[in-house]
Amino acid sequence: MLCIGDAHFNALPFLKEAVYLNQSSSLALSHFQQATLSYGQSCYVEAIQHYLAGLKLGAAQHHYIYADLAKAYEMVGQWDKALACLDMALRLCPDSPTALRRKARILDEKACYATLLCYDDFRKPPPQEFLEGLEEDSTTPSKQVINSEFFNLTCYSSMTPQTVWNIYRLIHQTRSELGVILGCYPITPVPISIVNTNGMASSQSSLPKWASGCYDGSIQVAYCAAGEPVLNILYALLRHEWVHLLVHYLTRGYCPVWLNEGLAQIMARPMFQSERFELAHAIEKQSLLSFDVLNKPFSKLPARSRKLAYIQSTAITEYLIQQFGFPKIRELLYELSEGTQTEDAIEHVFAQTLSEIPLAGAL
Repeated sequence: MLCIGDAHFNALPFLKEAVYLNQSSSLALSHFQQATLSYGQSCYVEAIQHYLAGLKLGAAQHHYIYADLAKAYEMVGQWDKALACLDMALRLCPDSPTALRRKARILDEKACYATLLCYDDFRKPPPQEFLEGLEEDSTTPSKQVINSEFFNLTCYSSMTPQTVWNIYRLIHQTRSELGVILGCYPITPVPISIVNTNGMASSQSSLPKWASGCYDGSIQVAYCAAGEPVLNILYALLRHEWVHLLVHYLTRGYCPVWLNEGLAQIMARPMFQSERFELAHAIEKQSLLSFDVLNKPFSKLPARSRKLAYIQSTAITEYLIQQFGFPKIRELLYELSEGTQTEDAIEHVFAQTLSEIPLAGAL
C-alpha cells in the first residue's frame, strides 16, 4: 500500500491557543475545530472548506491557521496553494519553525512529483476509438469503464474523458516501464478501480484511512480532490500497486514485506528529503526497525513505526539496487519464488548475510 501523505497531525496549535480568540470569533473557532476532525478522518477537501470558512470569520492574524491549512492542501497535492498559505504564515511570523519546516517539505515533495511526468505529453485529446469504448454506467453516478487487452479500468469519480484517457495512458506506460525493469507482464487483464473520496469519511471506503492504494488481486486507488485528480500523484500510486502485482506474480507470494514495499516505494517516486532526514534521525537515535519487524504487515504497525518501516524498507532496497543492480533483484525474486528462505536467498544472490545489509536494526 502507498500513502499520499504521511505527516503526523497532532492537535492543532489554535486549539491550544484558543484563549486568544475573542468572543466574536467563536464561530470561526468552531470551523477550525471541525477542520481538525475532518483532517483526522482523511476528509481533506472538507477540512479545507472549514479552514477557509473560518478565516473569513476571524483569526486571520494567526499564522498557525495558515500553516495548518497548508497541510490540508498538501494532502490533496495542491502544492502551490499550500505554499501560498505558508508564505502568509511566515509574513505573520517569520521565524515559525512549523511553517518553515512544512514549506521545505512541500517544496521537496512538489519537486519530486514534478520529475515523474511532463504535462505537455498529456494534452493530446483522446482518439475517437477510445471515446467510443468509454462506457458510462447509468445506474451508478460518475462510474466510467474502459477495457483494454491488458487491464480493465473503472473510474468511480466524475472525470472528463480527457482525464480518463490520460489515466489509461499512464497505466499502459506503467505496464511497459515496470515490465522491462522486472521482466514480468501479467498474462490476464488486471482489474483496476479508481475513486475520488472527495471528502467522504474514510469508513465509506474499502481502504484503511491511512492508505491510498492497495493490491489484493486487483488494484484499488483512492485519492481526495475537489475536482480532477493530480496526475503525477495518481501515477505514483499506480506504479506502487503495479509493483506489488508483479512481485506477487514473480515470487508466488513468498516475498518478505520489507522487500515488497521497498521495491514498490522506490519505483513509485523518489524519496523525499524529509524521509531521508527521518531515516538519519532514526540511525542517530539507534531506533531503526529490525528485519523481524519489517517483515510484519505494515498495516499492523503503529502509525509512527509504519512510516519509518516504509522509509527504511525503501532505503534498504535502494542500497541493494545501487550495489548489485536490477538483474540481481530479479534473481532474488526468482530464488524466493522457489520457496528459498529469505536469509538463504539473500546470501546466495548477494554473498551477504541479512545482518550485513545496512539500514536495519538488530535482528
